[in-house]
Amino acid sequence: MPPARSGVQVVHGRPADGRISSIVPADHQAAYTEATAYITRINSIDAWRSDDFDLDYVLMRARLAPPGRRLKVLREGTVTLARDRRAGVVDTLAVTSALSWLEVGSSLGSRRFFLLEGEWYEGGAAYVAESRATVAALFPPAPSVSLPAWLDGESENTYNNRVADEERPGWLCLDTKNVTNPLRPRDQVEICDLLTPDGTLVLVKRAGGSGPLSHLFSQARVAVELLQESARVRAEFTAKVTRLSGGRCVLPDDFTPRRIVLAMLLKNRENLTPESVFGFSQITLAQTAKALAARGVAVEVIGIPEGSVDTVPLSMCRVGIGAGVPG
Repeated sequence: MPPARSGVQVVHGRPADGRISSIVPADHQAAYTEATAYITRINSIDAWRSDDFDLDYVLMRARLAPPGRRLKVLREGTVTLARDRRAGVVDTLAVTSALSWLEVGSSLGSRRFFLLEGEWYEGGAAYVAESRATVAALFPPAPSVSLPAWLDGESENTYNNRVADEERPGWLCLDTKNVTNPLRPRDQVEICDLLTPDGTLVLVKRAGGSGPLSHLFSQARVAVELLQESARVRAEFTAKVTRLSGGRCVLPDDFTPRRIVLAMLLKNRENLTPESVFGFSQITLAQTAKALAARGVAVEVIGIPEGSVDTVPLSMCRVGIGAGVPG
């Protein structure tokens, strides 16, 4: 663990500048999917209630503590995940340490440290070296699939529809074409953004920091777990694929994915390489790949090039045409 004088902003009380982001604790993915209320209590008898984890509130409460105690109050603070039943009454799903929701990168001279799920790891130590080796193996020399450039000003949904409608024949856009969450029927779960003809799930994300990537990795784990464990989700997903494809793509009734492709465009990164992935995202990506491998699902990571309308052929610029079949 780094000394107390480390550069972690929350220790010094400075506002976050991107080096602090939130992550769903690995042991509480299911509770996160089901929760509708978050009750945060940090260094106070009063609690803050929100409908999702509130990073700004957590950091504000930490900054109110005196220097030297901020990590302690975060470690002792709690975030309770709950499910509303009726006004004023909730079912508690999990009680977690507030610190376990934070990802932090910090440097002390030439040494780099990462705070992940309440524990410190030093870059270059065995744990991080193992994580980097795991991540490197996810980038094959010859990717199994490729994606076209993501044009300036294109939303994620527009991009995914263009890929399926114009760029990759036989692919199906499932962005926002959600299935019912069996843990909370009022909510919906997105299984993937794109489905290839061989049943590979492709999840797409453009990110400027580790936060969106953490949600991407969580989505991959939740999608696999629901498809493997819920007959209801499998039935709804396979029926939706058949309907949206007009019968061109028919998955087996007992379909579960064997492979997931995580397709990423990282802002201010010319190319996506294992080294260009944000530091603590390398650790969470390695954890995700290991968890999915244990379930028999292979993970591959590919980069999405960044482009502009001026640099691609006119035939690729028909953004918004054929935006897919409504879900």
